[in-house]
Amino acid sequence: MEAVEVFRGHVREDRLFGPLPGVRDGGAVAYEFELPDRFEPWPGRTRLERVFVLIDVGVSFSIPCWVRDGTVTRDPAERESWYVDLVTVEPGRGRYAFRDLYVDLIVPTDGRHHRLLDLDEYAGAILDGTLTAVQAADGLCRWQQFLDRHLHTGRWPSGSWADFPPAVIRALSELPAPLAPPVRLRD
Repeated sequence: MEAVEVFRGHVREDRLFGPLPGVRDGGAVAYEFELPDRFEPWPGRTRLERVFVLIDVGVSFSIPCWVRDGTVTRDPAERESWYVDLVTVEPGRGRYAFRDLYVDLIVPTDGRHHRLLDLDEYAGAILDGTLTAVQAADGLCRWQQFLDRHLHTGRWPSGSWADFPPAVIRALSELPAPLAPPVRLRD
């Protein structure tokens, strides 16, 4: 394992949030940040959010720590659901920048079906030129690799995920929190 700095943002943003404390273990990175006070954590949790990234497919995921953000109240069934994002991965010397690429997936752990979100935003980014055809195709290919490796075991749906949450994050998920003094997300 090695300590790394992480920056995060959206593909449309020039400025990135960070540096955030992170740790790389093989093909995965874990990083953390603290949510602002308007986020109410689930009972027994804090506002510290730990995010995992699979570097090779450019997918990040976490179990959101909050139940309410001031305007949205999440359903109790979402308490243990994973939120997955397609991201870009920009490696550097001892650091990574991750940018959100619209496509999201909610993966419940209670047997409910997963929910794919924001393909319309991805299409809009292609049409308005935010994403080039090459970037869009790369993102779709990486997303399919993630689905095939970690959620689906074959062409037809099965009763369990292939490797989700991915085994490669096990050691990172067992690290004590916080990884370093928390950095608070700007409101």
